[in-house]
Parts: sequence; structure tokens; C-alpha cells
Amino acid sequence: MTEQILNLPDILESCSWVVARARQVDIDDDALRKHAARINGNALVDPRLPEALRIQASREACANFVLLSDCLNFCFWSDAVWTVTFAGREWTRTFAMLAGLARAVQADESWLQAQRWVDAREADVEKVFSGVGQIPLLGERVEVLHETGAVLLAKYDGSLVNLVEEARGDAPTVARLLARDFSSFRDVARYDGEPVAFLKRAQICAADLASQWSTEKHGTLAGLDELTVFADYRLPQLFRHWGILKPADALADRIDSLEEIPAGSAEEIELRAATICIGDRLARAMDVPAWRLDYFLWERSHDPDVAVPHHRTRTIFY
Repeated sequence: MTEQILNLPDILESCSWVVARARQVDIDDDALRKHAARINGNALVDPRLPEALRIQASREACANFVLLSDCLNFCFWSDAVWTVTFAGREWTRTFAMLAGLARAVQADESWLQAQRWVDAREADVEKVFSGVGQIPLLGERVEVLHETGAVLLAKYDGSLVNLVEEARGDAPTVARLLARDFSSFRDVARYDGEPVAFLKRAQICAADLASQWSTEKHGTLAGLDELTVFADYRLPQLFRHWGILKPADALADRIDSLEEIPAGSAEEIELRAATICIGDRLARAMDVPAWRLDYFLWERSHDPDVAVPHHRTRTIFY
């Protein structure tokens, strides 16, 4: 399927367009080349979830679990700690969300079915993620869950596998079909009047599906190397720590003071567009796929020496 048929801008092209016009964010290519030389590309490994958070199931059940996980995979930062206890340990943030879902599926396999998502009440979802504290944006997650189930039933007979078949097993097309058909995956902003695509959760869903299927011996997806890095909170934080991403002083002060940066604002779009372009340049310099580099970068962003905070934006897109 072509970009025109799916009616979405090209991710890298639209982000490069933003970076060329950016007013509050710059990229230091000298710092980028320095860090590209320091990263051992041979050390990059395919992403794998902790074993406790994976489900061993059929091809279709694995696919629906990935969609369930990634439709809810957004905005885990808050001032209060939220943890979920599962498989003998405590999990936080993204892993807490996955732990809650794995626990729910273990108790009731109907959570792998789209109709269950449509029927879920807020109290049901709150129970899935019960622990210490509360998952952020609970109401928004309930709405996303309802929409995801309803669209999956209406367009794909309740199975993500049918979407993958329509995409002919091509990862970028899987991401674009998700963005076309599910509004919560349609991660497209407007900058100076022009559309800019990020498709963070749609792309990561394709990558996660390929990883889950590969792990469970259900095959994989083609075209993974055409995916970009996934523009979230953590990568721009790491790139700033490395001196590659250079926010203007006023924007840096806002990030450092933990001021919320509005979703869809010029500053937020520039931060995410620069993240996509930096990831592409690093991947090209290292001759590695951007999607595989993303997982390495995400892990490095949690290193204790990363002293700068991540920017704070309330959004369902990341």
C-alpha cells in the first residue's frame, strides 16, 4: 500500500521538514557522530519482554495481546508512584501496565478478545491495573480500550491477524493501517499548518508483534528495518543528556522545572521530530536498523547518570 492510499505523511520526511524549520530545538551533529562511534552496534539485541510478562499462546492470541498492550502503552509518568505486583516482584511504569495485563489474562483469558475490551467498565480496568497508587489517565485508557475493541470487531473480525494479512505482513503497513483505522493510534500533529507523522504506538505495535511472534515461533513481519525510532519521553531525554539534542534555553528551563509542555505545541512537535531525525542519523552512522537501536536507547535513558528530566506532556500518543 502506498503512502497516498493510507493518506498519511511519511514519518522521516515530515519530521525532517520540521527540524529544518525548528525554532526551539537544534541537533549537534558532532556530538551525534561521537556517540555513534561509541555504541557497539554488534551489541544490539532483538527486544524481548521479561519472561514473566510474555504470554505463551496461539498466533492470534499473541497478536491480540500485543494490540491490547500497545493501545494502552502511553503516559506512565506521575508525581505518585504506581506499582503492580505480579510473578513475585513489583513492576513500575510500562512494565506495571504489562504486568497488570498479564495478570488479568492469567485469571481470565477473555481479556484477549475484542468484545471484552468493548464491554469493560472503568472499574474493570482499574482492577486490572490495581496495585500501589493508580495508573495515570485511567479514564482515557478506558476510552481507548473501548475504541480499539470496537474497531477491531467492525473491521477485522476481532483479530489483529486479519489486519496483518491485509498489510501482507509488512510492518510499516501494519503501523499505517493501525493509524488509519484506530484514532488512538493516529499520532499525527500539525506544524506550521502541515501534517507531521510520528506513529509512535503504531510502529511499536508492529515491532512488538514481530518480537512476540518470533519468540513464540509464530513467524515475524517484513519491513522492520523501515521503521523509525519511537518518539516518546525517554529518547529526547537521553539525546539531551548526550548533548545531541539542544533545546533553546527557555525550553530547557521549562523542561527542567517540570512544567508541562502541551501536546501539539510547536515545542513538543520539535522535540519529537528531532528525536526521529537523531535516531535515523545514529542508525545510519552505525549501519543498524533504527527500531532495534530504539530499544537500546530506551534502556540507556534509564541509566542513573542521566540527570536531566524528560519533558512532560499529557497525551495518549506516548
